[in-house]
Amino acid sequence: MMDKRTVWMVVVCMLALFGWQMLVNKMYPPRPKAVKPVSLTTATNAAPAQTVSASTNQAATISPASAEPETPRGAEQVIVLSNDVVRVEFTNWGGGIRSVELFKYKANVESNIVLNAEATVPALAIEQPPYTNGVYELQQTSPTSVVMRARLKTGAQIVKQISLGSAYLLTGSIQVSPASASESSTQSMTVAIGTAVPANGRELQQIYLGVDWFAAGKYQNRALKQLWKNVAQTNLSESVQAKWVAVKSQFFTMIFTPGTDTLAVAYEPAHLPAPSGWNGKTAPDSVSASVTVPPDLMTNGVASYNFTYYAGPKEYDRLVALGGGQEDVMQFGFWGPISIWLLKGMKFFYGIIPNYGVAIIIITVLIKLLFWPIQAKSIRSMKEMQKFQPLMNKLREKYKDDAQRLNQETMKLYKEHKINPFSGCLPMLVQIPVFFALYAMLRTSIELRGAHFLWIHDLSQPDTIFRIAGFPLNPLPLFMTGAMVLQQRITPQTGDSQQAKMMMFMPLMMLYFFYTASSGLTLYWTVQQVLSIGQQWWSLRQADASPPGAKALPAGKPK
Repeated sequence: MMDKRTVWMVVVCMLALFGWQMLVNKMYPPRPKAVKPVSLTTATNAAPAQTVSASTNQAATISPASAEPETPRGAEQVIVLSNDVVRVEFTNWGGGIRSVELFKYKANVESNIVLNAEATVPALAIEQPPYTNGVYELQQTSPTSVVMRARLKTGAQIVKQISLGSAYLLTGSIQVSPASASESSTQSMTVAIGTAVPANGRELQQIYLGVDWFAAGKYQNRALKQLWKNVAQTNLSESVQAKWVAVKSQFFTMIFTPGTDTLAVAYEPAHLPAPSGWNGKTAPDSVSASVTVPPDLMTNGVASYNFTYYAGPKEYDRLVALGGGQEDVMQFGFWGPISIWLLKGMKFFYGIIPNYGVAIIIITVLIKLLFWPIQAKSIRSMKEMQKFQPLMNKLREKYKDDAQRLNQETMKLYKEHKINPFSGCLPMLVQIPVFFALYAMLRTSIELRGAHFLWIHDLSQPDTIFRIAGFPLNPLPLFMTGAMVLQQRITPQTGDSQQAKMMMFMPLMMLYFFYTASSGLTLYWTVQQVLSIGQQWWSLRQADASPPGAKALPAGKPK
């Protein structure tokens, strides 16, 4: 039987690992059963897919929407605004953004990432009667600006003006004029933000696909699991005074920031059919959202709704520059400040050596140097405890039938020789904040998406080199596990044989945790283990190199 001190030491060491598993289970919940969603919006009028010439002399094709039109809307007109990083398509069907193509990011080898491509309603379309399903007149007023106009049967007129900046940010306004001077347009307006879908089957839909906003001075998130739960309860909207609202996937986001705080946020998840070449185990999900905003300016009865709209990667520095805490869509969590510093450090070293794998290794070395004194002290303490194992065995034998007395004598021995029995767990415990922060940072940072290192093709994904009967072979976690086993073999044994056997299961547990983790995170932990082996070997040599004639510390005598 293990004494109470040994049990507590094992419990403390294991709590960190089991805590990590609980976090993984929370972040990877089982996919909910399909629930037929309640329609969030009035479906757009549809027309057969066709290719037409836009006013910008560019051709475009649109797929049929989900409902037949009340009246034919004619051929679709498309205007394209673009810069060095993005191509935005505006459609006259609904007067909004049909798609946003990102030039720097690949969905696969052949095509770029396209945001809002699966939407049945264009982003920035007005989603409330009588404005829904409008056919707009498009006009490109400059290389970076477009104006969309529509007149309702009531005589009211809508004018949307949108301009594309130098990167992923658009600025615009919606103006609603009443039918006559005696009327006034003071009502709120519901505007579509867009539809977010995962770029491929390896993305973490349950964690990062969802709707975010900033309200009441704090960031709030509705992940996919919560959205499906709300759908089951037919609760698809919330009264929220938000500064901004976003729909997002793991690496990309669309953020709507109105001139005046929103009145409500509505959302709708949906299961999509698996597209050709989809590499996921389940078909993709999608999340659509819209916001209800009041007018922020009234002039002679004309209501104006000003806004900015970001459609692009979840790139920390760009999101910070937008203001209002929009960088919170990165979802770093409780350890966010550490994640930010790790991200800044990784990008700094990437600027010196342009490889993110190398940058992660440099950061790992610096973290090891930071925690070097703690681990060195732990190794010395374990070495000292090893000297007392014969005496500890005698104590266990003498008091094997009196666990309380055994615990008292053991603690007395530790106190006499100033030994901390929990020192072996200390290096792991102090690294937990760094580990969680690094995990969050590597999971959502666009910089690691598609980043190569040695045989690794994507540092944001496991380092699978091939599959055997469908099972992925990931060599980096296997190497990490081997390093952990080697470290255990050279670690001074300070507990009884049962404790040693229990600790031998730790490498297997870590293999399970890391096998499907991002290779960037596994690279960090693997290098950490290799450096720990080196430090342990060096520290043990220093401890063994005692001067001639040196005597061991007195071990005392059992009473």
